[in-house]
Amino acid sequence: MLAILWREPRMNSLSTTWLLGLLAFHVASIATAWATRMAAGSRAEGPLQMLFLATMAGVGFVAWYCHGHGLGLGIPSGLTLTAMVLTAVTDFRRTHEPVHSLSLSMHG
Repeated sequence: MLAILWREPRMNSLSTTWLLGLLAFHVASIATAWATRMAAGSRAEGPLQMLFLATMAGVGFVAWYCHGHGLGLGIPSGLTLTAMVLTAVTDFRRTHEPVHSLSLSMHG
């Protein structure tokens, strides 16, 4: 009787095409974060920031949806979201590279 009441939760499955699509979306999202950081101070910065915010919302939605439906991609999507934020805010300049001239003129 107890075995009838207790059922193992079943994970829904995604097709290979969907998995590859989600993988490509996650890689493209991290690339967008990197491009946003590299375009700082250029004309492309504004449009790339908008694209970054859109992909960030998309990855957040994928994380929420997959976690809620037991698809097994909630945690990897959350890790992608974390990597996107860290990539967008980390300063990749070497310590011996000069600081941007605009910030020097403000402090002098």
